[in-house]
Amino acid sequence: MRLSLFDLHCDTAYEMHRQRQPLKENTLAVSLQKAAAFDRYVQVMAHWTEPSLSDEKGWQAFCAMLENLKNDPSVKHPSPNAPTLLLSVEDARILCGIPERVDVLYSHGVRILTPLWKGETCIGGSHDTDLGLTEFGRKALSRAAELGMILDISHASEKASEEIFEISAKSERPVIASHSNAFALCPVSRNLRKWQIDKLLSCDGVIGINLHRYFLTEDGNATIDHILSHIEYFLENGAEDHLALGCDMDGCDLPTDIPDLSKLPLLAKALQKANYSEELINKIFYQNAYSFAQKYLREEIDTSTSFL
Repeated sequence: MRLSLFDLHCDTAYEMHRQRQPLKENTLAVSLQKAAAFDRYVQVMAHWTEPSLSDEKGWQAFCAMLENLKNDPSVKHPSPNAPTLLLSVEDARILCGIPERVDVLYSHGVRILTPLWKGETCIGGSHDTDLGLTEFGRKALSRAAELGMILDISHASEKASEEIFEISAKSERPVIASHSNAFALCPVSRNLRKWQIDKLLSCDGVIGINLHRYFLTEDGNATIDHILSHIEYFLENGAEDHLALGCDMDGCDLPTDIPDLSKLPLLAKALQKANYSEELINKIFYQNAYSFAQKYLREEIDTSTSFL
């Protein structure tokens, strides 16, 4: 079958900058060469900063990472069949308590905001805490939703998730979980509880399956079969039109049978073998996320081959 891919999360922009590697061809998990397996390719490029950096140093690192991506030859001079690249920020602590920076992110093309990553920050509590959002966090995320950004509960605590849903609802915007799996199958704090799944579906959000071995199974001995188990769980809970991929490549420990983007079609073959229809496979790999973006990020999807 012919495959297209819309991936909701990778950390390749970070590794490109850190390792000084280009997007076209590299030793990373994601490259344009590895993406050649797909007819159409849309990639959300997350911008994550080292937690060892202060919030302000993190902001500076984000700016440098973004500049590096924009100046990459394949991005600066795209070919006719270039992929569509969308920008996200992972860990909004880099706002440093400065509300005006939300508008700066938007002006730079950031359209998806993953507010939290780990621990307690100026935004609020991450998945490893019981904390909600701070006053600044609520103000910053309200402004982000008002501008039209999509808020992402991946990495958020349950309490912070509740508040993110409330903030987005006030701006009549959906919420996503760009790269999270099912807590019922792998009970780690980063995975989604049933109530979160229900809320994501009811607000017209999407859920991206994460390929991190330790979010697929607690012992980390994950294979394609474990990915299929999480997919099946979400489908059983009504996510047929809301399930996508958020592979987390270049930001996680991948299963040995899918070491990089070029091997992702093996997941499609496994789904075919498990009697999934081509239509449903296409929904998971591409159409659900694309339809979501068409509805809520239409300008970015329709008007260019990249975020530039």
